[in-house]
Amino acid sequence: MPNKAAVATGAFGLLAAVIAFLIGLITGAENASVSVVRDTPNSLCFPDTQGEEYTPLHTETKVFACQVVGMTKQAAIDFLEAEGRTVRIASEDGEYFALTEDYRDDRVNLEILVGLVVGASAW
Repeated sequence: MPNKAAVATGAFGLLAAVIAFLIGLITGAENASVSVVRDTPNSLCFPDTQGEEYTPLHTETKVFACQVVGMTKQAAIDFLEAEGRTVRIASEDGEYFALTEDYRDDRVNLEILVGLVVGASAW
């Protein structure tokens, strides 16, 4: 049976490890940065070659959705609206919003994390 000193030392070590983990987590989150934030659309996006299952408008919308990943939320919204697309925020900072299942060729669903577009899909 362990003595009181061993139990106290183990408990103190566990407490110290938890505190160190929390401090590291908080410090890392505060110092997190994104190396590349685009203000302009991504030029590496291209139309889907399986075009027969999508309308031409939907194919264009998929390209626009690809182009905004990595942009700031406001820059992406401004770009998509200037291109005549409807914007819907699907999730933001881990909060997922209720979405309708109706299909629109011109709509882009955005997933936002810390003010950046991390996902976009045409739906």
